[in-house]
Amino acid sequence: MDADSTTQTEASAADTAPVEEPVTESPLEAEEAPPDESPIETGLPVILPTQPEYRCPGEAHPIPRSVHLSRLASFFPACRECQHRSDTGQLPPKTVERIQQVERRVAEKQTVFLQNGIRGVFMNQLTPALAAQIARTFAAGLWRDLPLTGRARGKTKARSGRPGPGIVVGYDERPSSPSILAATIDSLRLMGCQIIDVGLVSRPCFCFAVDHLQSSGGLYVTGSGFDSSWTGLDLFVEGAIPLSLDTGLADIESGMTQPQARPTRSSGSQRSFQPQLAYEAGLWKHFHALRPLKVAAAVRPPSVRKTLRKLFRKLPCQLFEVECETSPVSRLKRDTLREKTTAKVLRRETHLGIVIDDDGACCEFFDETGSPIPQVAVTSFLADTVRSAIPKANIMVDKTISAEVSKSSGQPEGSSAGRVANAMTKSKAAMGAERGDRYWFRESFPACDAILALARILQGLSQSDVPFSARVK
Repeated sequence: MDADSTTQTEASAADTAPVEEPVTESPLEAEEAPPDESPIETGLPVILPTQPEYRCPGEAHPIPRSVHLSRLASFFPACRECQHRSDTGQLPPKTVERIQQVERRVAEKQTVFLQNGIRGVFMNQLTPALAAQIARTFAAGLWRDLPLTGRARGKTKARSGRPGPGIVVGYDERPSSPSILAATIDSLRLMGCQIIDVGLVSRPCFCFAVDHLQSSGGLYVTGSGFDSSWTGLDLFVEGAIPLSLDTGLADIESGMTQPQARPTRSSGSQRSFQPQLAYEAGLWKHFHALRPLKVAAAVRPPSVRKTLRKLFRKLPCQLFEVECETSPVSRLKRDTLREKTTAKVLRRETHLGIVIDDDGACCEFFDETGSPIPQVAVTSFLADTVRSAIPKANIMVDKTISAEVSKSSGQPEGSSAGRVANAMTKSKAAMGAERGDRYWFRESFPACDAILALARILQGLSQSDVPFSARVK
């Protein structure tokens, strides 16, 4: 067969073969195409899933997921408020379990408002910003309690503006206290309050300043009752009455959810005041007609120790100081103080011993044998001493200790500092006792002061030569 015939045969076969038409995909089939199919072939755009943006609470710029996981693994404080804290990636199971445990503990106790004050771990639970917010809410309540300003007689216009509430501020020896105090002062001044700064003082001296200056309230920065890493606020109203959860502190907690508008466009003023000399002068009247007694004292607050030294220099009594760590970051336990006090009582043969702690408001007593005296016995001894001077004096005590104190008006069990102070004010009681070795005495205000308690004990022991152990049986 020649070439021409072969070419004709192939051409005829090609004409008779079926023609394959191009296949086009429907839009539905294109959407169901595998992700790796080229968008040029389907003719539709490919929408890739977006990655979440990781941004730590309080920070302005986002961070990579690797940084998020590393901070989560190192228990970064801001992670507790992060919306992505459940994204643990490939962290070890033990680390994830610890993160969940911390989150559960924070959820169980996330409030800083406790029974007798505001307490929290510095920067973890209680930050300067949160303290400033609490101060704003406290100031707003004091503004509402101020008397309204009316028109003066003969005047057609009301007096422009009114002075804001006066608030005394102070702090204790903790390293975190100055930063918390600075934040609260700025907040209070922004609310138009008149600030009176008394500086570093003990709690009893601070309460004296609140009453002495006739201020509308007081704000004391302290973490008393807790470890050195804690800080907090104690709030007071007029008359140095402390706020507890059942006497007004709960209202401040609920008011934290409401925005607080500035009551005035004018910023408040600020001045300083040194209350120490006036406070010490008020203590002298209680140290009189004392026989030569020897006292072993373990005093943690430096300001209280200085005050005791000044008092005993002019008294017939002798003060034997117990060596104790007074640094604000000290972790010296109360049991160690008790042991050292007992040893000092026996070595110096003193008539009594005392441990003063908790910003100068809490105190424990020991007899001449170095044995600690229960609070019930101390309360009964103090009540007898007070009634020797004021026969019909009212004594306000907690129910847990009132059974041992005759002719007393017991408060409900678990009574707070605010309830004791308010009850003493209404009943004009001469003395009060609160659980936790706290004793209250009626000055111009209800004062919870360990030095006043020591003065009453010395007065009672000076009435006879009977040893302390025999008097408190």
